[in-house]
Amino acid sequence: MPHVAVINYGPKSDYAAILAELTGTLHVYSHNELKNTEGFARYEFVKDCEFVPYAELMIRGSARDQPFTHLITDNEYDLERVARIREDLGIPGQSLASAVSFRDKAVMKEVAGRTVATARFARLTTIVDLTDFIAQTGYPVVVKPVKQGGSRDISVLRDEEELIEFSRRHWREDLMAEEFIEGPMYHVDAVLAPGYRFVASSRYLRSCLGVFSGQNNGSVQLHPEDKFAARLEEFFDRVLEAFDVPEVSAYHLEVFHTPDDRLVLCEIASRVGGDRIPALTRATYGVDLHASWLRQSCALPVDQPPAGPPALVHGSVSILPQGRPVKAPGRPPFEWVHHYEVNEQLAPGAVTQNSTSHLCFVIVSGADAAEVEQRLLETEAWLMANLEEVPGA
Repeated sequence: MPHVAVINYGPKSDYAAILAELTGTLHVYSHNELKNTEGFARYEFVKDCEFVPYAELMIRGSARDQPFTHLITDNEYDLERVARIREDLGIPGQSLASAVSFRDKAVMKEVAGRTVATARFARLTTIVDLTDFIAQTGYPVVVKPVKQGGSRDISVLRDEEELIEFSRRHWREDLMAEEFIEGPMYHVDAVLAPGYRFVASSRYLRSCLGVFSGQNNGSVQLHPEDKFAARLEEFFDRVLEAFDVPEVSAYHLEVFHTPDDRLVLCEIASRVGGDRIPALTRATYGVDLHASWLRQSCALPVDQPPAGPPALVHGSVSILPQGRPVKAPGRPPFEWVHHYEVNEQLAPGAVTQNSTSHLCFVIVSGADAAEVEQRLLETEAWLMANLEEVPGA
């Protein structure tokens, strides 16, 4: 008899729908309040769940009465904790060593460097480690926490003046530095399991770091018959050859394409990509990345991905908070707009916090990446021209 524990982050997660066969066995501890939880064996909203040990304590206690057969999370920041509990309780799934290799960006690059090119990097204990690294690589350099996500707390230092300004900030004990790689960034999103393989490739519309200088961000899907998509998929497979991978997992790979035509690893995570990636995947392929990953992690069946090429591919652009009181306009007047959504939770005058911050976002369709990008830029221009000032806010 299945007995399933879940540590959740997403506010819209619907486990009664995703794991319908197991609803009455679910013990769900959630960082955000969820709906449709009445039939669960146990459900608790736990404030700051990903930062406090309460869920782990409760799961370990419940396991003494009835062992869990599965323990899952869709939250990147809980992958290590869940892996540790699994190992202690003898539950199958990703090991702690595997989780760490995908979570710690320095370990990640050490491992991936066995099979693919990566940016040069160094862990930072003191400012001297940073200045030594700059002396070796030159400017610019990227400084970031080893276990952060969403482009949070990343700094790009381009000269001595920016280094001095960086030295005025509170020092963190979890930093690394890496060389700055020129070129557009692509991402590969996948779910792999025995007898199941889904892999899709996309290009970021702009650098994820561009949001901190006011650039709207988004993604443009590559058509699966695009030769570059095949090259990215082959690179993805070579990256995974270096890692201890779980039997079932989702992956989000980011890779630079340099001006001299090299592919260089940025990062790879063993979880579903964020922002609009799941929505784009559903629109093009009819594949729900979260459901496919979590259902197969609980030994539940899923439909195979489509065998043939899609009729259309999709892309998205998110309009950033403007730092002043503005209102998003109505739906853009273009027939290629697949979906448009306004962030009703955003406070007037909000500023960008990370790469997923948005005032509104739009998903458009097209025959290939070039058409999708052209339509995204046209739609973005319309949205920016039609933002409405909010008087008195």
